[in-house]
Amino acid sequence: MRRYKHYCVAVALFIVLILTMVGCNIGTGGNSDTSELKVQLDSCRLADTTSFVKSNGERCTIYADANISYPKMFRDKASTEQLQRLFAAFVLNAPDSLDLADAMHATVSNTLHQYDFVEQLPEDELNEDVDSSQIVYKYNTITTVAVHYNNDDIVTFCKTEMVRKNDKVTSVTHRYYSFDLKTMAYIDLHKLFREDAMTDVTHLLRARLLEQNKVVNDDQLNDLGYFNVDNLSVTRNFFFDEKGVTWSYLPSQLAVDAVGEPQITLSYEQLAPLACDGSVLNRLID
Repeated sequence: MRRYKHYCVAVALFIVLILTMVGCNIGTGGNSDTSELKVQLDSCRLADTTSFVKSNGERCTIYADANISYPKMFRDKASTEQLQRLFAAFVLNAPDSLDLADAMHATVSNTLHQYDFVEQLPEDELNEDVDSSQIVYKYNTITTVAVHYNNDDIVTFCKTEMVRKNDKVTSVTHRYYSFDLKTMAYIDLHKLFREDAMTDVTHLLRARLLEQNKVVNDDQLNDLGYFNVDNLSVTRNFFFDEKGVTWSYLPSQLAVDAVGEPQITLSYEQLAPLACDGSVLNRLID
């Protein structure tokens, strides 16, 4: 009986030890910064369509589709609402008067009106008895918003916009938007670098572009399709990852369309000397 009691005590102590170890692991989550929280996401799919007849009698139909990942929850109700307002304002380019749901619907609605400048026949002259075989131009605009980075108290969203004309892709663009979850603010260049450092960042980007393309001067870049290297600048279209900060340039912004969207990555170590006081970069530099 005494041996049995000693055995029970030993088992109980072993269980307490295991629970203590598990509790410690749960507390750290494998991360030394217990204050870091990630944004919980949800998604919404929307679609709409419209059509019109051009003044020359050609019928056009526009299809707008959107698949939007958006912040569903972060920390508490107040923080979630604040982050959703930032998301609607910057990612969806919506006015303050719209809530998140209306902002997502407006994204689709605004896409349908991008061809309003085309001269159209008045509505009273339209022939409603038109089937799909009579459509001359069919435009598909697909907007996708996805999370690109969700670490280090930073969340970055990428908005991809693809346009197809008669099922042929005519353009693709990627725009990036990052938010500081500690200050609940959009991360612009001034939250990264000192005012006097922009020229240095530009020089680093130019040098890295040469290196990426294995050339030594701007003339050789020009031969590769980079027609606008003289106007290379530090834009707001950048994102974070484990490698560093990457700037993404839209088609025709830096190079001909055939080059696509050039991306230039600078490591955190390169950028560290240029960081401003309280820079977001400080939490990303090892």
